[in-house]
Amino acid sequence: MSKPQDGFISRFLNRPISRRITRFLLKFPIHPNAWTISIFALPLIASVFLLRGNYISIVIGAAIFQAFSILDGCDGEIARARNLESKFGERLDYFCDFVASLLYVLALGLGLHRSSEGIVCAVLITANELLLRAGKSHAAAVAPSTLRESFYARHHGMIGHSGLLHLGERFVWWLFQLTKRDMALVVFLMLALLGLAPWILHLWATVAGASLVLSALAVIRGSSVRGDIVTREPRS
Repeated sequence: MSKPQDGFISRFLNRPISRRITRFLLKFPIHPNAWTISIFALPLIASVFLLRGNYISIVIGAAIFQAFSILDGCDGEIARARNLESKFGERLDYFCDFVASLLYVLALGLGLHRSSEGIVCAVLITANELLLRAGKSHAAAVAPSTLRESFYARHHGMIGHSGLLHLGERFVWWLFQLTKRDMALVVFLMLALLGLAPWILHLWATVAGASLVLSALAVIRGSSVRGDIVTREPRS
């Protein structure tokens, strides 16, 4: 029931837990989309705790987001087990994950009285996702086959056109593994436990900003390559 795009934390921590939960859920007529919507209550609850801004509340909020990350795997597992996979389900899951990320940084920023930093994080996350989607339109066959299965389709254009591959396929693979959402949420929980909650925003802004730059380069270079191909096509 796992996916090739799963990171280290998903593979060795989240999936072993979510599979047990999914086996229980499969005893009931639960649709994967209904599960996706129902667990979205967790980021909303977590945001309320983060808004309070004190140590215990931030730890609880970060822990709830980690629980959301674990339970978020169940909808896909249910869909694969019951052959209910669909494009709508993928888009719904992606949208909920995206909104949950925005809630995390905005609520934490307000709770820590760093609202401007939270807003900057939210803007960077949104802009990066938009550029990743834009780059997806000309991402075909630009990522090496050895990496293609490890990442979602929206990342293929960035990998192929940003210049990251000049650093080596192994480096790119590790870079993505260490910055995936499943890894990030565990690191954020650890930072909250250590009383270093502001670093959650610092790290998120840094990673989102770097990703935004790479995505922008990929879109520019991808569009240029695509334009060259079009202009070189012979006229009939």
